[in-house]
Amino acid sequence: MNENTGKDRDPLDEIIREVAIRHGYAIGRDDPILMTYTINQQVMEAAARIQHTVLEKHLRDMEEMAARLEDQAAGQLNRVLREAMESVRLAMRQEAENLFSQQRRQGEALNRQMMQDFLQWQRLAGFSTLISLLALAAAVTLLWSVG
Repeated sequence: MNENTGKDRDPLDEIIREVAIRHGYAIGRDDPILMTYTINQQVMEAAARIQHTVLEKHLRDMEEMAARLEDQAAGQLNRVLREAMESVRLAMRQEAENLFSQQRRQGEALNRQMMQDFLQWQRLAGFSTLISLLALAAAVTLLWSVG
């Protein structure tokens, strides 16, 4: 038997040694039981390669799906943000229009009040002028009749 360690050991030698230790039987390299081991090993290696290939394909598919989902999520987020921005813009425009309308109504009310005050002061000024003229006329009449 070969006493090397690691990769230098032949798997068949390892099996022959293991069977001898565990079961007390010495088998040769041409024993049919080793053929079963070789077939089994080949089947397991082929299955491992197939599983590895399937897992790699599945991983690629999952990565592609994740990328598509990421793109879809980014697109939806972009759409939602655009809609939100548009809603905010429209709300701000409406609020500005409401404020301008309210300011215009307040300005118009202030103008009406100022016109009413002006007309009232105009009447008062006209009345004061009339009284002043009557007082002047009375003073002139009095001075003319005295003099």
